Order: sequence, then structure tokens, then C-alpha cells
Amino acid sequence: MDAQKPAPPPEAVLIRDALKELRMSGREAARRSGVSDSRWRQIIHGYQTVSGNHVPVVAPAETVARMAQATQVTADELRKAGRADAADELDRLSAPPPSERASNPYADDQHINAIAALLATLPPEAQDEVLRRVNRPGLTREQEGPGERRRAG
Repeated sequence: MDAQKPAPPPEAVLIRDALKELRMSGREAARRSGVSDSRWRQIIHGYQTVSGNHVPVVAPAETVARMAQATQVTADELRKAGRADAADELDRLSAPPPSERASNPYADDQHINAIAALLATLPPEAQDEVLRRVNRPGLTREQEGPGERRRAG
């Protein structure tokens, strides 16, 4: 057996470190990104075992982008790690459709993009809960009655 294991690529180290910062399990991050648990581990470790040999693994840009999205790694961080292709893919994944950009003044709002990216890291049930909490009728504060005002938190 080949005892020498290839070092993980910079993007794998970046994603692994982000995972630790988030205190999220690899299994949960894999689920959120749509990558199988075993494939996630191969990519993070930088190798897979084939016929007893450790073979380097370099994930496709789209896979790295989904992994980055699940761990809140930014496109700029991916570029600095040498994966401009994955950074471009992450930008595409995060961008609203072109028709939406033209008709929506908030389509390129950095705060909304950050909130949407964070929301995307939550499991579907938690996303539903967040949306339930912020869902409100289209009333302005002036139109709401005194008993209808929402409390923060």
C-alpha cells in the first residue's frame, strides 16, 4: 500500500477550516451541499484510495462551489486559494436569474445576498422557520393597528 498520502488542495483546507469555525459536522455539510458523505471526505482529505493506492482528488468547480456555499466560504476566498473556476461557479449559484435582476431593485443588494447565503446553509425546516418568522402581510408600520405591531426577536 502506498503510505504517502497527498496533501489536500488549498480549497479543501479552506472549506475544512470553515467547517470547524461553523462547528458543523462533515456529514451535515455534505448533506447541505448535495455531496455524498464519502465524496465529501475524499475532497476534504485530498485523496481517494484506489486499489490500495492514495490517488489525489481535485473536485470539479461546481462541487467545490456547493461545498463552499454550505460552509459560508466566499468566492474571494476560493479565488485566493487558486480556484477561480469554483469562485465563478459560486457567484453563478448565488446570483439571481437575469430577468429577476432587471426587475428587482434588491437583486444585487449585498446585505440581502449575505442573508440569502446564510439562509441557504440551514436545513429546510430551519429555513421554513426563519421565513415564517419574517413573513408578514404587505402592510407598512403606519397601516398596522396598535395590536398588530411585531416585536423584534
